[in-house]
Amino acid sequence: MPLPRHILDAMAERRRDEAVQANRDKLWDYVLTALACFAWCAVGTFLIAWSAHTTDEVLGHAAFWGGLGLGNSGIIYTLLAAYRRGEKRGDW
Repeated sequence: MPLPRHILDAMAERRRDEAVQANRDKLWDYVLTALACFAWCAVGTFLIAWSAHTTDEVLGHAAFWGGLGLGNSGIIYTLLAAYRRGEKRGDW
């Protein structure tokens, strides 16, 4: 026996609300991930730029390679964490 129309409409409305909330959560996670990647890029760029302006050669090399390592590994870690969160949510 089919369900009454008002029950079906209520179920459809609830699912619509859940879909809107899920899309909002996904978008918010994408925005936070993009901001975190931008922050890692800024830290790496700052260290590389600082290595060009320092007068100590050893400190300059450490800052240059640290900027490359920290910037790139931070971005990779952030993107992998976002992928894991998306898998857990069922985005893909």
